[in-house]
Amino acid sequence: MKNKLLLVTFPVDFGSQTWERVLIDTFENEVDLKIHTFSPAKRQESQSKYLNLRSKLVEAYRLCKVVVKARLEGRKILFQGISPALFAFPVIWGSRSYIITDWTRKLYEPIFDTLPKAYFLASPSWLTFIHKLILNSQTSVIGVTDAVIEEIKKDYGVPSHKLKKARFPFGCNLKIFDASPDRKDSEVRLLFVGGDFKRKGGDILLEWFLNQNNENLKLTIVTKSSLELHPNVVIKTDIEFGQEKHIELFKEHDIFVLPTKCDAYPTVLGEATCAGLAMLTTKQALGAPEVIQQGVNGYICSSQEALLEQLDLLVQNKSLIEKMKHNSREFMEKEFASELVLHEFIDYIFG
Repeated sequence: MKNKLLLVTFPVDFGSQTWERVLIDTFENEVDLKIHTFSPAKRQESQSKYLNLRSKLVEAYRLCKVVVKARLEGRKILFQGISPALFAFPVIWGSRSYIITDWTRKLYEPIFDTLPKAYFLASPSWLTFIHKLILNSQTSVIGVTDAVIEEIKKDYGVPSHKLKKARFPFGCNLKIFDASPDRKDSEVRLLFVGGDFKRKGGDILLEWFLNQNNENLKLTIVTKSSLELHPNVVIKTDIEFGQEKHIELFKEHDIFVLPTKCDAYPTVLGEATCAGLAMLTTKQALGAPEVIQQGVNGYICSSQEALLEQLDLLVQNKSLIEKMKHNSREFMEKEFASELVLHEFIDYIFG
Protein backbone atom coordinates (compact mmCIF):
# COMPACT_ATOMS: atom_id res chain seq x y z
CA MET A 1 0.00 0.00 0.00
CA LYS A 2 1.33 3.44 -0.94
CA ASN A 3 2.03 6.07 1.68
CA LYS A 4 -0.73 8.69 1.81
CA LEU A 5 0.03 12.40 1.65
CA LEU A 6 -1.93 15.64 1.50
CA LEU A 7 0.23 18.38 -0.02
CA VAL A 8 -1.04 21.88 0.76
CA THR A 9 0.54 24.27 -1.75
CA PHE A 10 0.71 28.05 -1.56
CA PRO A 11 1.56 29.50 -5.02
CA VAL A 12 1.46 33.23 -4.28
CA ASP A 13 4.29 34.35 -6.58
CA PHE A 14 6.60 33.05 -9.30
CA GLY A 15 9.02 31.47 -6.82
CA SER A 16 6.33 29.66 -4.83
CA GLN A 17 4.71 28.50 -8.07
CA THR A 18 8.03 26.81 -8.89
CA TRP A 19 7.99 25.18 -5.45
CA GLU A 20 4.47 23.91 -6.02
CA ARG A 21 5.33 22.36 -9.38
CA VAL A 22 8.54 20.73 -8.13
CA LEU A 23 6.92 19.26 -5.01
CA ILE A 24 4.07 17.77 -7.04
CA ASP A 25 6.53 16.31 -9.56
CA THR A 26 8.51 14.78 -6.71
CA PHE A 27 5.63 13.02 -4.98
CA GLU A 28 2.95 12.32 -7.58
CA ASN A 29 4.25 8.93 -8.77
CA GLU A 30 5.66 7.81 -5.43
CA VAL A 31 2.81 8.24 -2.93
CA ASP A 32 -0.98 8.31 -2.84
CA LEU A 33 -1.06 12.08 -3.28
CA LYS A 34 -3.85 14.59 -2.81
CA ILE A 35 -3.21 18.27 -3.48
CA HIS A 36 -4.98 21.28 -2.03
CA THR A 37 -4.03 24.72 -3.32
CA PHE A 38 -4.42 27.33 -0.59
CA SER A 39 -5.04 30.59 -2.42
CA PRO A 40 -6.93 33.32 -0.57
CA ALA A 41 -7.69 36.12 -3.00
CA LYS A 42 -5.34 39.07 -2.94
CA ARG A 43 -7.02 42.26 -1.87
CA GLN A 44 -7.95 44.49 -4.79
CA GLU A 45 -7.89 48.28 -4.53
CA SER A 46 -11.68 48.32 -4.82
CA GLN A 47 -12.13 45.62 -2.20
CA SER A 48 -12.89 46.55 1.40
CA LYS A 49 -10.94 45.16 4.36
CA TYR A 50 -14.11 43.32 5.37
CA LEU A 51 -14.37 41.49 2.05
CA ASN A 52 -10.66 40.72 2.09
CA LEU A 53 -10.93 39.20 5.58
CA ARG A 54 -14.04 37.29 4.57
CA SER A 55 -12.29 35.70 1.57
CA LYS A 56 -9.42 34.57 3.82
CA LEU A 57 -11.81 33.06 6.36
CA VAL A 58 -13.72 31.22 3.62
CA GLU A 59 -10.48 29.81 2.22
CA ALA A 60 -9.32 28.85 5.71
CA TYR A 61 -12.60 27.00 6.33
CA ARG A 62 -12.15 25.07 3.06
CA LEU A 63 -8.60 24.20 4.03
CA CYS A 64 -9.62 22.96 7.49
CA LYS A 65 -12.27 20.68 5.96
CA VAL A 66 -9.68 19.20 3.59
CA VAL A 67 -7.20 18.64 6.42
CA VAL A 68 -9.81 16.94 8.64
CA LYS A 69 -10.75 14.61 5.78
CA ALA A 70 -7.08 13.84 5.12
CA ARG A 71 -6.55 12.92 8.77
CA LEU A 72 -9.53 10.53 8.62
CA GLU A 73 -7.95 8.93 5.55
CA GLY A 74 -4.69 8.40 7.43
CA ARG A 75 -2.74 10.93 5.39
CA LYS A 76 0.33 12.82 6.50
CA ILE A 77 0.04 16.55 5.78
CA LEU A 78 2.83 18.61 4.19
CA PHE A 79 2.43 22.40 4.11
CA GLN A 80 4.35 24.49 1.60
CA GLY A 81 5.39 27.24 3.97
CA ILE A 82 4.11 28.60 7.27
CA SER A 83 1.07 30.55 6.05
CA PRO A 84 -1.21 27.63 5.06
CA ALA A 85 -0.29 25.83 8.28
CA LEU A 86 -1.37 28.93 10.19
CA PHE A 87 -4.82 28.95 8.58
CA ALA A 88 -5.22 25.21 9.30
CA PHE A 89 -4.03 25.60 12.88
CA PRO A 90 -7.37 24.76 14.57
CA VAL A 91 -7.36 21.23 13.09
CA ILE A 92 -3.69 20.18 13.02
CA TRP A 93 -3.16 19.63 16.76
CA GLY A 94 -2.04 16.05 17.30
CA SER A 95 -1.79 15.30 13.58
CA ARG A 96 1.26 14.20 11.67
CA SER A 97 1.85 17.49 9.86
CA TYR A 98 5.01 18.98 8.41
CA ILE A 99 6.14 22.30 6.99
CA ILE A 100 8.71 22.62 4.23
CA THR A 101 10.24 26.06 3.77
CA ASP A 102 13.24 28.04 2.60
CA TRP A 103 12.41 31.25 4.45
CA THR A 104 10.68 33.00 7.33
CA ARG A 105 9.96 36.68 7.94
CA LYS A 106 12.73 36.82 10.56
CA LEU A 107 15.29 35.45 8.13
CA TYR A 108 16.06 38.81 6.50
CA GLU A 109 16.12 41.09 9.54
CA PRO A 110 19.96 41.29 9.60
CA ILE A 111 19.93 42.83 6.10
CA PHE A 112 16.81 45.05 6.27
CA ASP A 113 18.89 48.18 5.69
CA THR A 114 20.08 46.84 2.31
CA LEU A 115 16.61 46.05 0.94
CA PRO A 116 14.41 48.19 -1.32
CA LYS A 117 11.93 50.22 0.74
CA ALA A 118 8.99 48.46 -0.92
CA TYR A 119 10.28 45.04 0.12
CA PHE A 120 8.40 44.71 3.41
CA LEU A 121 9.30 41.59 5.36
CA ALA A 122 9.27 42.67 9.01
CA SER A 123 7.73 40.33 11.55
CA PRO A 124 6.06 42.19 14.44
CA SER A 125 6.28 40.49 17.83
CA TRP A 126 2.68 39.23 17.72
CA LEU A 127 3.23 37.56 14.34
CA THR A 128 6.54 36.05 15.45
CA PHE A 129 4.74 34.58 18.48
CA ILE A 130 2.04 33.02 16.25
CA HIS A 131 4.61 31.61 13.83
CA LYS A 132 6.51 30.18 16.78
CA LEU A 133 3.36 28.31 17.87
CA ILE A 134 2.77 27.01 14.34
CA LEU A 135 6.33 25.82 13.79
CA ASN A 136 6.59 24.12 17.18
CA SER A 137 3.25 22.32 16.68
CA GLN A 138 4.58 20.39 13.67
CA THR A 139 5.93 16.87 13.76
CA SER A 140 8.91 18.23 11.81
CA VAL A 141 9.95 21.39 10.03
CA ILE A 142 11.89 20.63 6.86
CA GLY A 143 14.29 23.35 5.72
CA VAL A 144 16.17 23.20 2.44
CA THR A 145 19.06 25.47 3.40
CA ASP A 146 21.36 25.64 6.40
CA ALA A 147 20.46 29.33 6.72
CA VAL A 148 16.76 28.74 7.34
CA ILE A 149 17.37 25.78 9.68
CA GLU A 150 19.66 27.84 11.92
CA GLU A 151 17.34 30.84 11.84
CA ILE A 152 14.24 28.81 12.82
CA LYS A 153 16.16 27.28 15.71
CA LYS A 154 17.38 30.69 16.92
CA ASP A 155 14.33 32.93 16.39
CA TYR A 156 11.44 30.50 16.84
CA GLY A 157 12.87 28.10 19.41
CA VAL A 158 12.14 24.93 17.43
CA PRO A 159 14.18 22.12 19.03
CA SER A 160 16.84 20.38 16.95
CA HIS A 161 15.04 17.03 16.91
CA LYS A 162 12.11 18.63 15.05
CA LEU A 163 14.30 20.30 12.41
CA LYS A 164 15.22 18.35 9.28
CA LYS A 165 17.55 19.45 6.51
CA ALA A 166 16.55 18.17 3.07
CA ARG A 167 17.79 18.76 -0.45
CA PHE A 168 15.49 20.81 -2.65
CA PRO A 169 14.12 18.35 -5.24
CA PHE A 170 16.01 19.45 -8.36
CA GLY A 171 15.89 15.91 -9.76
CA CYS A 172 13.11 16.82 -12.19
CA ASN A 173 15.23 19.71 -13.44
CA LEU A 174 18.07 17.32 -14.19
CA LYS A 175 15.66 15.50 -16.49
CA ILE A 176 14.46 18.73 -18.12
CA PHE A 177 17.74 20.55 -18.68
CA ASP A 178 20.56 19.32 -20.88
CA ALA A 179 24.02 20.43 -19.90
CA SER A 180 25.31 23.50 -21.70
CA PRO A 181 27.80 22.15 -24.27
CA ASP A 182 31.45 23.11 -24.70
CA ARG A 183 31.94 25.80 -27.29
CA LYS A 184 35.18 26.47 -29.12
CA ASP A 185 34.32 30.03 -30.12
CA SER A 186 35.50 33.07 -28.20
CA GLU A 187 32.07 34.26 -27.01
CA VAL A 188 31.14 34.39 -23.33
CA ARG A 189 27.38 34.40 -22.85
CA LEU A 190 25.89 35.75 -19.61
CA LEU A 191 22.38 34.93 -18.40
CA PHE A 192 20.31 36.79 -15.79
CA VAL A 193 16.89 35.54 -14.68
CA GLY A 194 14.86 37.53 -12.18
CA GLY A 195 11.26 38.71 -12.15
CA ASP A 196 12.00 41.46 -9.62
CA PHE A 197 14.74 43.11 -11.67
CA LYS A 198 16.22 45.54 -9.14
CA ARG A 199 16.00 43.34 -6.05
CA LYS A 200 17.73 40.59 -8.00
CA GLY A 201 20.50 43.00 -9.01
CA GLY A 202 19.70 43.08 -12.71
CA ASP A 203 20.20 46.85 -12.81
CA ILE A 204 23.82 46.72 -11.64
CA LEU A 205 24.60 43.85 -14.02
CA LEU A 206 23.12 45.77 -16.95
CA GLU A 207 25.08 48.91 -16.03
CA TRP A 208 28.30 46.85 -15.84
CA PHE A 209 27.64 45.25 -19.20
CA LEU A 210 26.94 48.55 -20.97
CA ASN A 211 30.32 49.81 -19.81
CA GLN A 212 32.19 46.88 -21.35
CA ASN A 213 33.98 47.13 -24.67
CA ASN A 214 34.09 43.46 -25.58
CA GLU A 215 32.35 42.28 -28.74
CA ASN A 216 32.61 38.66 -27.57
CA LEU A 217 30.55 39.34 -24.46
CA LYS A 218 26.78 38.70 -24.70
CA LEU A 219 24.01 39.29 -22.14
CA THR A 220 20.49 37.87 -21.98
CA ILE A 221 18.02 39.18 -19.38
CA VAL A 222 14.86 37.26 -18.48
CA THR A 223 12.49 39.29 -16.32
CA LYS A 224 8.90 40.35 -15.78
CA SER A 225 9.95 43.99 -15.43
CA SER A 226 9.67 46.53 -18.24
CA LEU A 227 13.13 47.56 -19.45
CA GLU A 228 14.56 49.99 -21.96
CA LEU A 229 16.04 48.27 -25.00
CA HIS A 230 19.82 48.36 -25.42
CA PRO A 231 22.07 47.28 -28.28
CA ASN A 232 23.68 43.86 -27.74
CA VAL A 233 21.33 43.04 -24.83
CA VAL A 234 18.62 40.42 -25.38
CA ILE A 235 15.60 41.01 -23.12
CA LYS A 236 12.95 38.30 -22.78
CA THR A 237 9.71 38.73 -20.83
CA ASP A 238 7.69 35.77 -22.08
CA ILE A 239 9.65 32.76 -20.83
CA GLU A 240 7.74 30.10 -18.89
CA PHE A 241 9.32 27.16 -17.07
CA GLY A 242 9.65 23.96 -19.07
CA GLN A 243 9.02 25.50 -22.47
CA GLU A 244 11.43 24.45 -25.20
CA LYS A 245 12.69 28.02 -25.46
CA HIS A 246 13.26 28.08 -21.70
CA ILE A 247 15.35 24.92 -21.84
CA GLU A 248 17.31 26.14 -24.87
CA LEU A 249 17.90 29.48 -23.14
CA PHE A 250 19.95 27.89 -20.36
CA LYS A 251 21.69 25.56 -22.78
CA GLU A 252 22.89 28.46 -24.94
CA HIS A 253 24.68 30.35 -22.14
CA ASP A 254 27.89 30.00 -20.13
CA ILE A 255 27.63 31.99 -16.88
CA PHE A 256 24.54 32.53 -14.75
CA VAL A 257 24.83 35.87 -12.94
CA LEU A 258 22.51 36.86 -10.07
CA PRO A 259 23.76 39.90 -8.09
CA THR A 260 20.79 39.65 -5.72
CA LYS A 261 20.15 41.90 -2.73
CA CYS A 262 17.84 39.41 -1.00
CA ASP A 263 16.77 35.83 -1.76
CA ALA A 264 15.98 32.71 0.21
CA TYR A 265 17.15 30.01 -2.19
CA PRO A 266 16.42 31.07 -5.05
CA THR A 267 15.48 28.00 -7.10
CA VAL A 268 16.74 29.48 -10.38
CA LEU A 269 20.26 28.91 -9.03
CA GLY A 270 19.55 25.20 -8.94
CA GLU A 271 18.02 25.27 -12.40
CA ALA A 272 21.09 27.00 -13.83
CA THR A 273 23.41 24.55 -12.06
CA CYS A 274 21.40 21.62 -13.43
CA ALA A 275 21.86 23.16 -16.88
CA GLY A 276 25.62 23.12 -16.39
CA LEU A 277 26.42 26.83 -16.16
CA ALA A 278 29.22 28.53 -14.28
CA MET A 279 27.58 30.31 -11.33
CA LEU A 280 28.01 33.78 -9.88
CA THR A 281 25.88 35.30 -7.11
CA THR A 282 26.05 37.09 -3.77
CA LYS A 283 25.91 35.76 -0.22
CA GLN A 284 22.41 37.31 0.00
CA ALA A 285 21.18 34.32 -2.01
CA LEU A 286 20.95 32.28 1.17
CA GLY A 287 20.62 28.96 -0.64
CA ALA A 288 23.66 29.49 -2.84
CA PRO A 289 25.97 27.27 -0.72
CA GLU A 290 23.63 24.35 -1.40
CA VAL A 291 24.53 24.31 -5.12
CA ILE A 292 27.68 26.44 -5.55
CA GLN A 293 31.09 25.13 -4.55
CA GLN A 294 33.32 28.14 -4.13
CA GLY A 295 35.88 28.28 -6.91
CA VAL A 296 34.79 24.90 -8.27
CA ASN A 297 31.61 25.62 -10.21
CA GLY A 298 31.26 29.31 -9.41
CA TYR A 299 31.57 32.01 -6.80
CA ILE A 300 29.46 33.33 -3.93
CA CYS A 301 30.55 36.93 -3.47
CA SER A 302 30.39 39.10 -0.37
CA SER A 303 28.65 42.00 -2.14
CA GLN A 304 27.40 43.20 -5.50
CA GLU A 305 30.63 45.14 -5.95
CA ALA A 306 32.72 42.03 -5.25
CA LEU A 307 30.58 40.09 -7.73
CA LEU A 308 31.33 42.57 -10.52
CA GLU A 309 35.05 42.36 -9.73
CA GLN A 310 34.87 38.57 -9.94
CA LEU A 311 32.89 38.79 -13.17
CA ASP A 312 35.60 41.01 -14.68
CA LEU A 313 38.11 38.21 -14.06
CA LEU A 314 35.90 35.27 -14.99
CA VAL A 315 34.85 36.51 -18.45
CA GLN A 316 38.53 36.63 -19.40
CA ASN A 317 39.11 32.96 -18.55
CA LYS A 318 37.22 30.81 -21.04
CA SER A 319 38.92 27.57 -20.00
CA LEU A 320 37.90 28.10 -16.35
CA ILE A 321 34.33 28.83 -17.44
CA GLU A 322 34.14 25.56 -19.36
CA LYS A 323 35.59 23.64 -16.39
CA MET A 324 33.06 25.20 -14.03
CA LYS A 325 30.24 24.29 -16.40
CA HIS A 326 31.25 20.62 -16.27
CA ASN A 327 31.57 20.77 -12.48
CA SER A 328 28.07 22.26 -12.06
CA ARG A 329 26.30 19.47 -13.89
CA GLU A 330 28.45 16.78 -12.29
CA PHE A 331 27.73 18.12 -8.80
CA MET A 332 23.97 18.22 -9.33
CA GLU A 333 23.86 14.70 -10.78
CA LYS A 334 25.71 13.44 -7.72
CA GLU A 335 23.99 15.41 -4.94
CA PHE A 336 20.45 16.02 -6.29
CA ALA A 337 19.56 12.79 -8.09
CA SER A 338 15.80 12.15 -7.90
CA GLU A 339 16.03 8.94 -5.90
CA LEU A 340 18.36 10.51 -3.33
CA VAL A 341 16.12 13.53 -2.75
CA LEU A 342 12.93 11.46 -2.65
CA HIS A 343 14.44 9.02 -0.14
CA GLU A 344 15.11 11.90 2.26
CA PHE A 345 11.55 13.19 2.05
CA ILE A 346 10.00 9.75 2.43
CA ASP A 347 12.22 9.04 5.43
CA TYR A 348 11.39 12.35 7.15
CA ILE A 349 7.64 12.14 6.58
CA PHE A 350 6.87 8.41 6.61
CA GLY A 351 9.90 6.89 8.32
